[in-house]
Amino acid sequence: MVGTWQRLAHVALSSAGDTIDSGTFTAKKNMKVIISGIGTGGTVNCNLTFNSDTGTNYAIRESVNGGSDSTNVSQANTDNLTGTVTGNVFATVHILNEASKEKLFISEGLESASGAGNAPERKELVGKWANTSNQITRIIANNGGTGSYASGSYITVLGASDDVVSDTTDNNSIFEENDTGKHFIWNATSDSWTEIT
Repeated sequence: MVGTWQRLAHVALSSAGDTIDSGTFTAKKNMKVIISGIGTGGTVNCNLTFNSDTGTNYAIRESVNGGSDSTNVSQANTDNLTGTVTGNVFATVHILNEASKEKLFISEGLESASGAGNAPERKELVGKWANTSNQITRIIANNGGTGSYASGSYITVLGASDDVVSDTTDNNSIFEENDTGKHFIWNATSDSWTEIT
């Protein structure tokens, strides 16, 4: 169970560029990243790198507009999180960030040309960063398209607090699992449930 979401980093561009760098932040096990890229013209293809790693340590599976899945392995980044049309991009990425395990992520992104006559293009992507030594403490949103991120484009990184909310703090409370019929007793000293046998 996660606690509340906390903002770990927020960086907005003050001038056009092809990278939005979160800077270093405190690692959390569960993270959410929001990227808003305002296009200057031409395409804006947003991909991420973690901890400045541009080695071939990323693998992804993706679908564009509900089409068939495709895969890219041994990549230098997360691959393009958004569509391929000219316009603005927006993506949310959920990350499981455990130091000793590969970092798994799920992304939902879109790219949209201006005007009500242009439907957005959507992209669903799942992937991993195959690092099993370090937690993610820095994220860079790179642009691989022909345009740039305009001023005001931003990255926001959120992390779940490490506070665990328990249902009770009363010592010796009893809990019964509906599906198994097992009974557990709460031990306030160890802050844990113990099965009653």
